[in-house]
Amino acid sequence: MKKIKLGLVFLLVALSGAFAAIDTISVDVGVSLENTMPIGLIPFEQNGQFEALSAKPEEILKNDFHLSGRFAVVESEKFKMVTFVRAGAKFYVTGKIEQIDGSKVRLSCYLYATQTKDLILGEAYSVSQKQVREALHDFTDKMVKQLWGEYGVASTSLAWVSKIDGVKQIVVADYDGYNRRQITRDTTISMMPTWTKDNGGIVFVSFRNGKAQLFERRLNSSAERRLFADKSQTFSPAVNPKTGELLFASISGNKTTLYLGDPETGKSRKLLYGRFSQVSPSWSPFGTEILYTSDRGGRPQIFAMGKDGSDVRRVTFMGNYNERASWSPSGDRIVYTSMDGGKMNIYTCALDGSDIVQLTSNAGNNEHPTWSPDGMLIAFSSDRSGSYQIYVMRKDGTNVTRITNGGENTSPTWSWYSPEKQKQISQQNEEGW
Repeated sequence: MKKIKLGLVFLLVALSGAFAAIDTISVDVGVSLENTMPIGLIPFEQNGQFEALSAKPEEILKNDFHLSGRFAVVESEKFKMVTFVRAGAKFYVTGKIEQIDGSKVRLSCYLYATQTKDLILGEAYSVSQKQVREALHDFTDKMVKQLWGEYGVASTSLAWVSKIDGVKQIVVADYDGYNRRQITRDTTISMMPTWTKDNGGIVFVSFRNGKAQLFERRLNSSAERRLFADKSQTFSPAVNPKTGELLFASISGNKTTLYLGDPETGKSRKLLYGRFSQVSPSWSPFGTEILYTSDRGGRPQIFAMGKDGSDVRRVTFMGNYNERASWSPSGDRIVYTSMDGGKMNIYTCALDGSDIVQLTSNAGNNEHPTWSPDGMLIAFSSDRSGSYQIYVMRKDGTNVTRITNGGENTSPTWSWYSPEKQKQISQQNEEGW
């Protein structure tokens, strides 16, 4: 991470009835959000045949803990208090997986206090072997809530563009890159995916009609529709996280212009007028303000404005090429891509353009940053390995982890929290948590 001082101004398929909570106790952890928490991990006891498992439960949890950016795993084949205490692991995780019948299993996950062996959190899941990974993601999120007081993102999803048989298609997957599903199967380019407000669909750009046009694809039914068909070309979609309204760009004369529209009625209106282009819009987490890229200063820079097009102000001042901004879930920072020495790199800054932090450097081109819904992580695409792949890193640029392999993968977009979890978060915010 390199810091620069500048003197200028979410798809979890619910396993209904499958999760059973075990009585727990509360513990005051007292851990800073800026640090990782050592956590002990002991292999799960296994009873049965588990050929359909993608990995052992402890391996899946280890990856979840690592990706979260919150935990430092301390592995041990069995409980060893000295090992855990020396490593600073105040808690440890273990469990059991038992075959019930056929592919059905009972998965039990436990979080214990190291020194007292008190049960801090316990969850029991009755699921198929294929659902074990999903259940473990759920347990990870419950652990994060228990120990950090925040919701984790192990049960969220990512969508991105993947080149399949030479054609760019839209795919979705778990946040760790597993359980990938191909959403589009066009013979022409599909690109720029973004999640609908309910996480149940993807809005994307397709060239199937010879021009860039917006479509929405529902994930469960495969139903699809074209959006804003009254406009010849539409692209750069951004869904309002509160209202579901859609920002998009459309070509007007020889420039691109931002529009705000209702995908249900098909009605839209132009937000800005003038001779400069505007692209790559992004909503604030509260759905009231907008970030976008414009060349009104001569070169691409990040600007902000109100939802109605008022209060336009420039955000980035350093660098000659800044684009693709994304607003943090807390609303206090943005992440964006900037041209740096002929390479694209990822930066964050405060809303007034100050407190610039460079997150990537000396590792090829790094583009398309997107925040996790908890604000702890950033997913992005990079060609550092020779081809573009999807990576996840902490918000400070550390703990960089590659989650795709093979082909070419770009333009990740992180899902929202599930509607149920969003409601819980809103209630907690109202109560002053």
